[in-house]
Amino acid sequence: MSHHNLARFLERLLLGHAAPVGPVDDRVTIQQLVLAPPTALQRLLGAHVDALLAAWPGAAALRPHSIPSTTLWLAAALNNLAWAAERPDPRLLGLTIHLARALPTARDGATALAYHSLLRYVPQLLPHSDWLPVVRLLLTSSPLSEAWLPRRARLRPLLLELLGQPSIQMALRDRWLSLWPDLATAQATVPLTQATANVELGGLLGDLLEHDQAWQRFILSFYEADCYLQRQGDHAQPSWPVLVALGQAAQTSNDVRQRRHATRTLTRYQPLATLLQDERRVRPYLYLDGRFLSLVADLVPLLRLRAVREVA
Repeated sequence: MSHHNLARFLERLLLGHAAPVGPVDDRVTIQQLVLAPPTALQRLLGAHVDALLAAWPGAAALRPHSIPSTTLWLAAALNNLAWAAERPDPRLLGLTIHLARALPTARDGATALAYHSLLRYVPQLLPHSDWLPVVRLLLTSSPLSEAWLPRRARLRPLLLELLGQPSIQMALRDRWLSLWPDLATAQATVPLTQATANVELGGLLGDLLEHDQAWQRFILSFYEADCYLQRQGDHAQPSWPVLVALGQAAQTSNDVRQRRHATRTLTRYQPLATLLQDERRVRPYLYLDGRFLSLVADLVPLLRLRAVREVA
């Protein structure tokens, strides 16, 4: 009945509920998922890809003609990860690690989209710490998902190809913009997961910039949107209260944890600080207000140095 458990899991995941009804732990069934995938499961995979693309502007043209059956191995691994969140099972963990290791890395757009249509739910699955190796293995197979979380990793040719798609650029931009804390959070302590996500984002954007200066336009467009959406007040007296609050926390807070998390969050802007070393690079971007850029230039290099000293 393992494939029935998987079907129910995929159905519920489409509705936003990571609620498995049982493990996928029969080795014969797991093998057949790829060799002879049930039609119903293939249709569910198609529905997940459609749901992903429906949320991205102009992404309908990216819809693959076929979806690789290996995506069902990924689905089975996610099902088991969610099932084991409250039911520790070393045997199931061992089987799922082997399954995750056997999952082929995405090497084309169809596979990348299919994998990501499921892996985007990882933050909702609340894996037990013993299952984090499974999560890492699955993400390693999906470069688009690594960028989505984000998770700094080697820039693979497939990711660079996908980033060339305007709809994927916009989807990632919106995802990355959502990682920024609100004012109340910035004035308190940024959660570790949020601080870490912004560290990873800063690293990813920095790697793109170092890989090829042609990515400068993409990176500055992201910061342009960031600057515009954060801006408060009128044109004469604009302000960026979250950025200011994080800067104050990073420099003056007596709480070591608050100071460290604020510092880490601000490394989101390290690539922009790098670009500011030559102001001609940022001049064409209309919403990159000079006052916003001054804040970034003042905060990020200083905080990076302090962070290094604190760790040392």
